[in-house]
Amino acid sequence: MSISRLTVKQSAIVEAPIASKQFVHGMAGAGKTTAGVRRLRHLLESGVPGHKILVLVPQMGLAGPYLEEIRSPRRKAGASVTVKTLAGLANNTVDLFWPLILKQLGQSEDDVRRPVFLSLELVQYLMDRLLGDVIRQRDFFNSVRIDSARLYSQILDNLNKSALVGFDADTIAERLKSAALPGAEQRNIYDDAQECARIFREFCVRNNLLDFSLQVSLFVDHLWTEPAPRHYLTTRYTHLIVDNLEEDTPAAHHVLREWVPLCTSALLLYDDEAGYRRFLGADPISGATLSALCDTVTDLADSRVMSPHVSALASDLSAALKNQPVTARKSRAKDPPDPRRAITLPPTDENHYHTQMLDWAAHQAARLIENGEAQASDIVMLAPLLNDAMRFTLENALSAHGIATYSLRPSRPLYDEPATRALLTLARLAHPRWVTTPEEQPREFDVIQAVMTVGQIDLPRARLLVSSVLRGGKLTSFDHIPDDDVRERIGYSLNQTLYEPLRRWIEAYQAQNTPDAIHVFFRRLFGEVLSQPAYAFHGNLDAGRTIESVIKAAEQFSRVLGPLLTDADPNHEFVRMVEKGVIADIIMPDAGRKQPDAVLIAPAYTFLLSNNAVDYQFWLSADSPAWGRRLYQPLTQPYVLSQQWTAGMVWTDAMEQATAQEMLHHVITGLLKRCRKGVFFGYSQYDERGYEHLSDLRVSVDYVLRRLNQTTGAQDE
Repeated sequence: MSISRLTVKQSAIVEAPIASKQFVHGMAGAGKTTAGVRRLRHLLESGVPGHKILVLVPQMGLAGPYLEEIRSPRRKAGASVTVKTLAGLANNTVDLFWPLILKQLGQSEDDVRRPVFLSLELVQYLMDRLLGDVIRQRDFFNSVRIDSARLYSQILDNLNKSALVGFDADTIAERLKSAALPGAEQRNIYDDAQECARIFREFCVRNNLLDFSLQVSLFVDHLWTEPAPRHYLTTRYTHLIVDNLEEDTPAAHHVLREWVPLCTSALLLYDDEAGYRRFLGADPISGATLSALCDTVTDLADSRVMSPHVSALASDLSAALKNQPVTARKSRAKDPPDPRRAITLPPTDENHYHTQMLDWAAHQAARLIENGEAQASDIVMLAPLLNDAMRFTLENALSAHGIATYSLRPSRPLYDEPATRALLTLARLAHPRWVTTPEEQPREFDVIQAVMTVGQIDLPRARLLVSSVLRGGKLTSFDHIPDDDVRERIGYSLNQTLYEPLRRWIEAYQAQNTPDAIHVFFRRLFGEVLSQPAYAFHGNLDAGRTIESVIKAAEQFSRVLGPLLTDADPNHEFVRMVEKGVIADIIMPDAGRKQPDAVLIAPAYTFLLSNNAVDYQFWLSADSPAWGRRLYQPLTQPYVLSQQWTAGMVWTDAMEQATAQEMLHHVITGLLKRCRKGVFFGYSQYDERGYEHLSDLRVSVDYVLRRLNQTTGAQDE
């Protein structure tokens, strides 16, 4: 976008004096990031060295526009601009100044061990080894009914909140109990979580193992207060551009509050009515206070994304969700904004069942693409919760129309993905040394599922093939099947193009002198076999994304924990870890990577966090109450573990209900601000379990449309 296409306010932001500090706020889609990117270009073109500029974002998925500008071929050669999150900044600084904080950790300054930075998967593995027996022996969490991986993630979430919000990790239980309603059971759960957090933190400190929370607390509480690292950062980066300030945490705001006065220029960008990452520690109230540090405050009020009809729908629906009167618009334009033109509903006589709603959505998406109204990449299918059945049904329905899809479901157990399960089963077949008892041999059922997943084979043929070739946990040659009729039923073509190449690859791998590291094994298996045209993973975006996550997790596991596991095979331990349900680290699409020409299927919150705009959104299961419901988290409470929580208050049912209403309003208005042309409102009389349901979202939409129809009818009379 050239300067001439910027608005007057955007141009003023971009061309402000170099030595100026600006706070820019407004709704999503008002052009704040565009102004930020152009300001970055202006700084560079004005002679500011790239290595003096720091772009800070809450998560790297939001850095795409800045990275695209930095990587632009029109840029002159020179030192690159730094783009970081607070976690990335903390990681680099802790690693660089590690000797300074050894004393803070109570360790000898002569300790030559470097810090080991842990991913979410590694943290969960260590927690399982450290806490599994403790929880069983001491009967912790006996009233909680969640799997161990999610239990560990909530313990870790409490530690993260202590670092990001700024309170002592030893006071987690005290804070949670003070806000809990009377009753011993919940208080005991918080005490159990506190003890587990203490055991884990002490183990990490003793062994120089740094999870996210320890990295942040070491950076903010120790290094940032030390003269040397503080001087290093504030003199190296004298120009700051901070985007999505409202989605960042009090820890980041604390650092910026002391950094901005020391820098030459600053541009702080803030979304009004946002803060979608509250459950991750985001604090929009804290972020807004940074405006006092700036020379100017600019309001970008007008959306450059929403069409007038979508904007009208957002206004009316916002009022309805807040239980406020919807005011009539007066316009003399020939084509006045009409919310009804921004929303499409399914036929009332064809949406009784959940599957009918999904078929309708697929048909409408196909119509948009066939009529040239949108490309596949400009369409998203959103639901409050995206389970396997819904994703599978949508993928098949869209595939029947020739439409490619991909999905995003962060913080999901790796083992829940069919591609992961297939990969692990093949790993067990390729590593017979892991089997020490007959019970540890790959199960026939798992091998059948793996064959179906990697080869897109129907169940009868997959079962017949596996039962004929699997012998003692080993795949035998197709030619050794004695019955000609069985070979005929399986298919010689299937053997030649799919089964035999896979079997021979595994056989050749086993003939090696030493096995590969598990991430190398996965990379070779995928690259040399499973991604080839004969296999189902060829061109499969979701499978590729899943396997990429598995390989990244395996690579870090081998590098970090491999040297520490002297009593176990690291390869086998990684497979066992994933099979136990470890939750995947949050991996958003790589910043700056071009999105595929495919329809995105994702939970609504995931799409919001990506901060992308599309032409059309499909809101599916619009009758589900999950649109405004917090996740079940019995071990933590993001609103209580916040700077905005008043000590001594009790979290009541009324607060929970008010929070649900606020969440629903934030999600819906946030989605509309990222929608250019229209919403397809998918609902059904019965949900996927066959129950009738009705949500506040559906009631609000019905109210808005009914009022508009009544108003139009009155005008016609």
